Amino acid sequence: MALKKHVYDYEEIFKKEKPDSKNVNMVIPPAILAAQGWKVGDRLKFDIGDKGTIIITKPDEEKETDQNVVVITQPDE
Repeated sequence: MALKKHVYDYEEIFKKEKPDSKNVNMVIPPAILAAQGWKVGDRLKFDIGDKGTIIITKPDEEKETDQNVVVITQPDE
C-alpha cells in the first residue's frame, strides 16, 4: 500500500496559544484524523524523524513510561 503524503503550511497546523506566547498548539486537520481513525480522547505518540518530519503514531496500549504521548483534545474555537 502506497503512503499518501499530505502537505500543509505551518500556519495551518501550528497555532500560538496567545500572541505573545512561545507555546504553540498543533492542530491535526479533520481529514487526517478521519483517515487515521483518530478521535478526541485518543492518545498519540509524537517523534521527530531524521529529516525533521513529525511522526505520529497511536500506541497499541498505554504505558505510564511512554514519553512524547499526548491526548487529542477538542480545539478551542
